Amino acid sequence: MYKLFKYTLLAFAVLLMASCKDDDTAIHPEKPVSDYEGFTLTWADEFDTGPINLDNWVYETGDGTSYGLPAGWGNNELQNYTLLSENSGIESTGDNGVLYIRATETSDRVYTSAKLTTNKLFSMRFGKVAVRAKMPEGKGLWPAIWMLGDNRDQVAWPGCGEIDIVEVLGQEPSKMYSTLHYTDGDNKRNSTQGSHTLASGSFADSYHIYTLDWTPEYLAFGVDGEEFQRMTIEADMKEFLRSFYLVLNVAVGGDWPGSPDESTTFPQTMYVDYIRVYTKDGFEVPDAPTLDIEEESVGQLIDASIAANGIQNGFDDLGPAKVVVYGAGGEPTIAESDEAIDGDKSLVFDFPGGNWGGGYLELESPKDLSVYTHVYFSLKPSTPIADAEIKLESPSTNAAVYLVNYTPTTVEQGFLEYGIPLTDFEGLDISQLTIPFAMWNPKDADDNFAVSRLLIDNIHFGTE
Repeated sequence: MYKLFKYTLLAFAVLLMASCKDDDTAIHPEKPVSDYEGFTLTWADEFDTGPINLDNWVYETGDGTSYGLPAGWGNNELQNYTLLSENSGIESTGDNGVLYIRATETSDRVYTSAKLTTNKLFSMRFGKVAVRAKMPEGKGLWPAIWMLGDNRDQVAWPGCGEIDIVEVLGQEPSKMYSTLHYTDGDNKRNSTQGSHTLASGSFADSYHIYTLDWTPEYLAFGVDGEEFQRMTIEADMKEFLRSFYLVLNVAVGGDWPGSPDESTTFPQTMYVDYIRVYTKDGFEVPDAPTLDIEEESVGQLIDASIAANGIQNGFDDLGPAKVVVYGAGGEPTIAESDEAIDGDKSLVFDFPGGNWGGGYLELESPKDLSVYTHVYFSLKPSTPIADAEIKLESPSTNAAVYLVNYTPTTVEQGFLEYGIPLTDFEGLDISQLTIPFAMWNPKDADDNFAVSRLLIDNIHFGTE
């Protein structure tokens, strides 16, 4: 009986140890020791000890404006990314550890998080990526493990290409998405997406292993050893024949997940146990295709000198400027027109409707315009617009007003002149203005994205 009890106790101990090892709800479950047959490990971060290894990772901080994006990282996200330990670090569990990226609500609807990339430190072209991670959950949470083309300083997104290994919308924690974004043969934004839904549980309940297998012919996405989506690299997808770097972040809000609501609790954390990058044994990496900026640009290449057509002649306080467009298919085509009320030409924003988008003037360097009280500009739409968002930005602040709240004055040639008090742009740092004029999302009387060719002229700042 004693012997039976002893063996029973031993069996129970072995079972208990095995269950602890497989308990994926723990912060740091046991790491697997096996690699992938036919592949050699070439880069990894196991996150076993802190602090975060800055030989591997660089932080991107703020709201995106420091990186040439509209505030909200181009997706109307709500968080600011920080360097704070509240938002990222290594949680140690003895000899091991995990990376945490934590979204917090610092006050009512003010959110912080972290974004880490290997930009300029490590990039790859073809091979396998394996990431073991556990996701946050809650309405408005948007964790992502993804990649960007490392030529993004040469060509605007999505011409650099984007590979989303895994994204989860916090309100659908049992479903993950894997997506490719690129510029297609018609110079339009395009994407290919696959998804996978767990049979039970959620990606926030336990750790899962997310994989990307990347060859010159395809990109295949898998979870826990099962491939669920294979995407062929077509002739107009040359982005995916060039090098990419890694990105980890947890966003809050944005166009896709929507904003947090009363059901969302904070803080919410994405844990990453490891990231491992492998090359296929015996594979000879072919030469990357030459980058053709025009081929990979959405819409049109915009001559920087065209911005001057919208600025009042002789108003030199802005200095050199360029025109930038951004959106999800609703961004305007840029041109110039001989119809003008100031100088020989005006600036044209030709909005196609159908989706969100906008265009803006970006200054070469920040300007102090605090001596002025108003911003002035004149518009002439080809079809009536009921409203549009007018936004001004500095490196650290941005603010918007809506045209529907202002009554213009009709001036010559049918142009409508607006004068908007700078105090209406609440919280804006006028002493470091970088975007002195932006127009987003013109709407028609039915609140649809308007199809309209807008002439813009005589932008300047003044006193009443």
